[in-house]
Amino acid sequence: MAEAGQGLLGAFTSYSKGDMSGVINAGTSLFKKLTTGREAEQRARQTKTSPADVIQFSGCKDYQTSADAMEQVLLFLSKLMKGQATGAMSWAFREVLLKQPQQSYHSLLVNVRDLLAGKYQQKPVLSASHPIDTNLLFVI
Repeated sequence: MAEAGQGLLGAFTSYSKGDMSGVINAGTSLFKKLTTGREAEQRARQTKTSPADVIQFSGCKDYQTSADAMEQVLLFLSKLMKGQATGAMSWAFREVLLKQPQQSYHSLLVNVRDLLAGKYQQKPVLSASHPIDTNLLFVI
């Protein structure tokens, strides 16, 4: 927009001096800058995006900090490891899926938030690259 303003100022200055070739040159330059900018933006959108569906569970909102947790973790060999260091959201995510493996994205998020609510300030977030139906079954 700044370049467009400078182009208009240049065209006006040339016009006020009676320099018609300067007006034409400034107008042509302004047109090129405006159309090239749009084309470049369009080209970037077409080449720098992906049609893939990317879905992310984040440990907290942008203005928050994800907490570390010292929770009891049941390992795959049925050993209970007390005080095993892990991320709070990772711990809650795992716990919720162990209790109820079949659930929607929405219910998974709500259940993880509920499990964390009593102990931690953070609030996990679900994000996606494209609009999704959060009532669909969560699958890994």
